[in-house]
Amino acid sequence: MNTYSKHVSVFIVAALILLFTRVGQGATEVHPGTETVILYPKPLSIKDSRPIYPVRLLQLAISKLNKPYRLKQSNALMTQSRALRMVGKENAADVVWTMTTQEREDNFIPIRIPIYKGLIGWRLFLIHASDQGKFDQINNLQDLQKLTAGQGHDWPDTYILNNSDIDVMSSSKYERLFDMLNRERFDFFPRSLIEIWDELEARPEFNLTVEKNILLRYPAAIYFFVNGDDKTLAADIERGLLAAIDDGSFEALFMKYNEWLIRKGSLSERRIIDLPNPILPLRTPLQNPALWYQITD
Repeated sequence: MNTYSKHVSVFIVAALILLFTRVGQGATEVHPGTETVILYPKPLSIKDSRPIYPVRLLQLAISKLNKPYRLKQSNALMTQSRALRMVGKENAADVVWTMTTQEREDNFIPIRIPIYKGLIGWRLFLIHASDQGKFDQINNLQDLQKLTAGQGHDWPDTYILNNSDIDVMSSSKYERLFDMLNRERFDFFPRSLIEIWDELEARPEFNLTVEKNILLRYPAAIYFFVNGDDKTLAADIERGLLAAIDDGSFEALFMKYNEWLIRKGSLSERRIIDLPNPILPLRTPLQNPALWYQITD
């Protein structure tokens, strides 16, 4: 491991510890019995930095409310699908963030504000470092269909890729997917623009890199979801997010955590392959451009 990678790994671990300690303790002392604790999911691994921005955004939303809410990390480690099934139950998360589908919106309450402004559906590829030449020849969907992608077995992306006749090799273990790619069990691991760079830097032991030329894109949104019985919490989170949008603090936080990823992706220089998303719910607010990121370069 080189010095830079060591520093990145140490930074991620330190940031996660600092984030979860501060959020768990709250910004101010609150007397027992007067606060409402909101549990959020525990990260899937110590290398998983993905929760940092959603938790910060959730903290921002509740800070806009005149209510004694306090965020705290749940104790149980759960896969995405199990965390959803358990949301709102005792000792499980009260709020989760995940890609929306009609089934999820039917079973839980969605707060229909895409927290990543649609970037979860903007996919770059993690590939084996020796395979860039293979992707230099990919110009369209038909070319991409000759290769095999890797995805989590319960991720909506698996269905989206299969729907466009892209072969997918899946795993129930998030960390295992990186090892499988390193051993060339599949050709590419589509990761969102918001995930890919941190994931690569956190795993210097693998001979992986980010593919240079392709942007795979489909309409998708990550929302906060709560249990169907918790209408008050859902309404409060939505109210807090809308207040943050109105006063500009949502956009400021979004850019703080995501602008460097957008720049690093060199999006305007990539060949874009657009896919349909057949599981995108009809009530997705695609008609509101303020909620979605657009390429401006």
